[in-house]
Amino acid sequence: MVATLLLWAGFFLSLREGAMSALTPADIALTRFLIPAMLLLPFVMKAKAQIAMVPKRYLLGMFIGCGLPYLLLTGSAMHFVPVSDGSTLVPGTLPLFVSGIAVWLFHQPLSQHRIFGLVLVLGGIGVFLSTSAMDYQSDKLLGHLLFLLGSLMWAVFTICARVANLHSLAAAGFISLLSVTLLLALIATSVLPSHLAQTPISAWPWQTLFGHSLIQGLGAGVIAAFTYLHAVTTLGAERSAAFGSATPALATLLAIPLFGEMPSTLTWVGLGLVSCGSLIASNVLMKYDASLAYQPPQHGRN
Repeated sequence: MVATLLLWAGFFLSLREGAMSALTPADIALTRFLIPAMLLLPFVMKAKAQIAMVPKRYLLGMFIGCGLPYLLLTGSAMHFVPVSDGSTLVPGTLPLFVSGIAVWLFHQPLSQHRIFGLVLVLGGIGVFLSTSAMDYQSDKLLGHLLFLLGSLMWAVFTICARVANLHSLAAAGFISLLSVTLLLALIATSVLPSHLAQTPISAWPWQTLFGHSLIQGLGAGVIAAFTYLHAVTTLGAERSAAFGSATPALATLLAIPLFGEMPSTLTWVGLGLVSCGSLIASNVLMKYDASLAYQPPQHGRN
């Protein structure tokens, strides 16, 4: 999870840099999925029998929550808000959505300790939405709502990945392979605009593309996919999601020297509420209670 947090912070910084460049969200998605699709193809082929046994709804949930739809949405949202807001409203609010899904679908009980933490997360969300709603001249509210939708999508992925119980690299490769195939088709048919497709190869920003490929493709696509899915398998979905509470602060601090984005006082308040709420909701501050752990159903009972 420590490695995952560092790579997640780099993911949001990369999204912000991409939003400030001539690259489109489709271009950023290409750097994110192309390398994992090629590197992890052997794992996908080896696990194709196991993948075929997973119910299609779980595979679809993993694709939507971590694949091309998720990246296009978050890449677009980063055009409207700074790194602090995006990094808070996705990993920071993840425990809220994961807990909501676990309660709704699997009837998991919630302790008072966790409920208190989730209330703090809701308070932090309220701070962000209120500040953006009062700024009638900007699209920050749209960006905040898109990132909250992105967090819900990631929560769906987290639950589905836990239930699917696939090898982490096979799952990451499968999602990347589907994503890059669909992405290339959408770019080829001009459904998605691409700066790279309209620019001669000699004029491509190779240095920028290398940086995004390193962070998005290798870092988030391969290494973080393994570390996060391994953490989900060993720690559980909710606890893994709660460790993301450190991502907003880390990404925000790094964005200050990189992009000159100095958060306002209210932003720090919202960030603090969300991060503290996520940490409290994880129950990591309490003695582990196995009765409150999320236990997904097995394939045979679905």
